[in-house]
Amino acid sequence: MELGILIAAVVGHSVLAYIALANNPQSFANRAFVILNVSSACWSIATYFSIQAVSQESALFWMRLTMFFATPQAVFFLLTVATFPEGRIGFSKKLYYSLLAMLAVTVVLTVSPFLFTGVTGEVGNFQPIIGPGMLPFVVIAIGSVVTGCVVTVVKYVRSSGILKAQLLGLLVGLGLTFLLIVVFNFVLVVVFNNASFVSFGPLFTFPFLIAIAYAITKHGLFNIKVIVSEVTVAALVAVNIGQLFASSNTSEIIFRSITLFLVTLLGYLLVRSVQNEVSRREEVEELAKEKTKALAELEQRNKNLATLQKISRLVLDEIELKPMAQKILDEIPRQLENCRGALLNLVKGGQLGAYAISSTEITEKIYHLVGADIGKYSYPLKGGFNMLHEALVSKQTKESANFSEFISPPISKTLALTLQKVMGARHVVAVPLTSGVEPLGVMMFVFKVTKDELSSQDMDMIHAIADDMSIAIQRAEAYQKLKDANEYLAELDKLKDEFISMASHELNTPLAAIEGYLSMVLEEGLGKVDKRAKEYLQRAYDSSKRLAELIMDLLNVSRIEQGRLKMKFVKSNLYDLAESVVHELQIKADAKKLSLKLVADRAKVPETWCDADRIREVFVNLVGNAIKYSERGGITIKVYGDAHKVTAEVQDTGRGIAKIDQKKLFQKFSQVKREQDQQHGTGLGLYISKNFIELHKGRIWMESEEGKGSTFAFEIPVLKAAPKEVEGAVLEDDRTLNKLQSPNSKVPTGQDVPNSPLERRLG
Repeated sequence: MELGILIAAVVGHSVLAYIALANNPQSFANRAFVILNVSSACWSIATYFSIQAVSQESALFWMRLTMFFATPQAVFFLLTVATFPEGRIGFSKKLYYSLLAMLAVTVVLTVSPFLFTGVTGEVGNFQPIIGPGMLPFVVIAIGSVVTGCVVTVVKYVRSSGILKAQLLGLLVGLGLTFLLIVVFNFVLVVVFNNASFVSFGPLFTFPFLIAIAYAITKHGLFNIKVIVSEVTVAALVAVNIGQLFASSNTSEIIFRSITLFLVTLLGYLLVRSVQNEVSRREEVEELAKEKTKALAELEQRNKNLATLQKISRLVLDEIELKPMAQKILDEIPRQLENCRGALLNLVKGGQLGAYAISSTEITEKIYHLVGADIGKYSYPLKGGFNMLHEALVSKQTKESANFSEFISPPISKTLALTLQKVMGARHVVAVPLTSGVEPLGVMMFVFKVTKDELSSQDMDMIHAIADDMSIAIQRAEAYQKLKDANEYLAELDKLKDEFISMASHELNTPLAAIEGYLSMVLEEGLGKVDKRAKEYLQRAYDSSKRLAELIMDLLNVSRIEQGRLKMKFVKSNLYDLAESVVHELQIKADAKKLSLKLVADRAKVPETWCDADRIREVFVNLVGNAIKYSERGGITIKVYGDAHKVTAEVQDTGRGIAKIDQKKLFQKFSQVKREQDQQHGTGLGLYISKNFIELHKGRIWMESEEGKGSTFAFEIPVLKAAPKEVEGAVLEDDRTLNKLQSPNSKVPTGQDVPNSPLERRLG
């Protein structure tokens, strides 16, 4: 029975050695597996003969030979599991050659008296005498077995799919085999001098053989079709060779020879076809793997693009830096599977300080350890302070598995180690943020995997995110500067409006008095005036009137922009307002020999509620401009309407306005400059008119062609009653207006000088 077990073990190991060598002779793992099986087969043979020895000398020889083969058996078990399934040595050559050197020394020790100095006992119960060489043997052999089991367990835990199943077969088979050998063929013999189980040594290799066979057939450890075909052909050839040697005559020898040739040839062709089929299948599987890998990379690339698009949208949608940066940081651990979060540090006033951190399930723990006010960790930017500072100073990405190198100082290394454990950080990357040569800050990414496990796509992503963050910071800073500038300009504009309003009011009182008294003198209410003196007084009166109009325009602009313009809505007919303007400006038109006419049917013009004074002022501005800029022909005013709106047009035969100048109209202080114009206005008339019309919920526009005159028009809605409020203005009732206009003072001012044009305009 013992011989049968030995033969089965030797054949099993030999077959496995052949399969591994034939499957891939270039693989280091396969070559190590071959040596492992050859060593196991030889170890089984030596173990068998050590039991069958009939003398102490032969027993000592076979015992030493058993230990001789046990040493490479253990070492190549370690090399097999260490290089599976990659097929190459995954550790340094220095360590590999050191292991081989220790193997060579130990092998020499096993056949010397240093391991077994002699043998005691009788036939069937020989016991070895342990020498000083047993210690290095234990270190190498037992150490290799234990290390191999640990490596297999680690690989099994980290693997998945078919590889996990294959590793499980190796782990169970090899582990159980070496456990049995170590316990029963080493510990019992060396420690307890009990050799009762040594004869079962070949049987202990069966778990290994059974597990490997299961892995081959169930999980495709090797190419089973090639193996079966080769073994089958070899068996047929062996049978035919045996029959050839058993032939008794010439004709039978010839027949057996032909049969052997045909079997060998057909067997060779069969093996080749199976190998070709397997090769093609492997190519298909490889292509499928490449396709799957390509699809996975494409999917990851699309995911990365979607992430960058999302972050880009955040940059575009948000304006304020704080919420923008926080949203980007919060998105990072959601989109990057291996990233635990990120920290943004910004440069302010030459100091680099923490600004914001990703919000995750561990953020509260981090705040509890370092404090919620992370902005307090701000220090002058200098190289060598820590890796965050170093990354920004050198403008290079910095990486390390040690978290404390990035935050210590200012945080203590003990606290940094605690933070690293809380976050599960295994690798940290710091990416500098710059704008040209100007440093902006640093982004620190914390990963839960090692550097070797990080893909190139992960690194590309964090640099792309850092670039987006740089753009976000620059955009936010530009916005803040623009906001500050706008606020400053708005404050200046407010001060300007207040100054104009105050100055206009201060100028109004003396100017109204001057204009009033001049008017009374010119009307000779105080007696006859010399003709020459009257001419000078008229010029002074005209100048004061123009100045009063300028002040009124400035006051209107100030009131409009501050929302303090007072409006009083009364039921009016725009025909009457236009007619009054024609009467007022007829003298100016006659002076330039221009016709001025109103074309309208009063009965067909619908009445509406409006501020008559403001609408009349619009008419005055439009007609006055038409007269000013017309040299011949005339001005026509049209008024018409329907149930919904009233429209007024002022047409002239003047010079017209170029397309490029038309865009400037209706803007504050905007004028169309012409060399032939002797007088220029303030550029406020059309701006004020536009605002008056818009306060009535109407619109104003113009049409013109250079050299063919212009048409200015406006329309306002037909209202059946006065509005209760006007957005951007103050509504006044009759009592308020009467109070403002009550002439009780004896000293003439802008509010009480009789017949003052300024008084009439203010009314």
